[in-house]
This record gives sequence, structure tokens and C-alpha cells, in this order.
Amino acid sequence: MIAGCLQPEPDLTAGIPIVGCVPGAMASNVLTLTAHGNVSYSVSLTTITTLLSPIVVPMILGLTLDEKIRFEGDKAVAILVLTVVLPVISCNVCGRNSLAGWIRLWETPPISRLSESSRLRLHCAAARWRRSCGGCWEFPLDQCRGYAAGHFGGLELRLPELMRCALTLEIGMQNADVGTRLAVTFFGEDSTATVPCILYTFGCMLTGIML
Repeated sequence: MIAGCLQPEPDLTAGIPIVGCVPGAMASNVLTLTAHGNVSYSVSLTTITTLLSPIVVPMILGLTLDEKIRFEGDKAVAILVLTVVLPVISCNVCGRNSLAGWIRLWETPPISRLSESSRLRLHCAAARWRRSCGGCWEFPLDQCRGYAAGHFGGLELRLPELMRCALTLEIGMQNADVGTRLAVTFFGEDSTATVPCILYTFGCMLTGIML
């Protein structure tokens, strides 16, 4: 709907639904904890959307992308399995054995914040030379759409306040890293299809922390 109303250039139009249909960001779990929301519900939502992403994401992209855009669904499935599903399963397995201590070390605040900060700086640096100004209007609209859907959807479902908090952050914060990988794979590093994904990576952290 956003792409249809604003009519951006074709590559940007392709990047917007990619951001919208990737699974929820893992950072939503951390921010739910910080906001004293229902963390177990948040983790469950992230896990389910992550495990279903190899099926759901290619299906939605196949329905929403313009027919002129060449889309390889099997390649999208492979990327999602390797970069999203396998890490979740591997960490779950490792967390139940002797490697749990190393995982806890990596998740300590200084290290996790350093890695998050470095990742965001790399994305923003890459965005500077990719004609990023043309996509600046997109992520605030998509962010508002996600947070509103989570909040009012939770009200309609009569969820407790702590679960509404988790649902709002989960829907509003998408795993734009995965979207960036998909956009680069299908459209190339120089394509502006990556711009909505890169801006969303920064935007969801900024608005999530503010919220």
C-alpha cells in the first residue's frame, strides 16, 4: 500500500515489501525485556516467525513484487534457511550444553552493544553512497504501521498489557539485516532496493528504543 501510494522508482518499490515480510528482529526481545513486557511471548513470536520465514517470505514476495522483477524463490528459501533458521536452531542446541557459558558471555551488554553498534555503522556507511535520500520517507511510515498494528491488534484480541507491549515491538521491528541480504542477492549491491532495508535497520532500533 505504501509503495502504491507513493509510487517510488522500481528498485525502491521492490525493497519495501522485502522489509515488510521478513521475520521479527531479535532486538525486539531485548527491548521487550527493557520495557518490562512479556519476554517469553516475545521470544515465542520471534521464533515462530523465524522458523516459518523460508515458507512465508518467498510466498509474500512472489505475490507482491512486480511481474517485471525477476524473483528466484528457491534462492530466497536457501538464504533464509542458512542465515535465519539455522542460527536460531544452533543457538538453542548450544544453549542446552557446555557452550552455554560462551553464549552468555557474547550476550553480555558491552559485547552485544558493541556488535550492534558496529553493524549499524557499517550499514549506514554503505547507505551514504547508495542514493539513500530517495528512501528516507519509507521507514517512518512502515514503522508507524507496524507499531500501530501491534498495539491495536493486541487491544482487539484483549491481550494483557505486557503481551501488547511485546506484540507492538515484535511487529514494528523487522529483521532488516535479512532483508538487506535478500535485496543484495536479487538486485545487486548498487541497487536502491537495499536502501529501505538499510534505513529500516537503523530506524527500527531508533524508534524501538524511543518507544
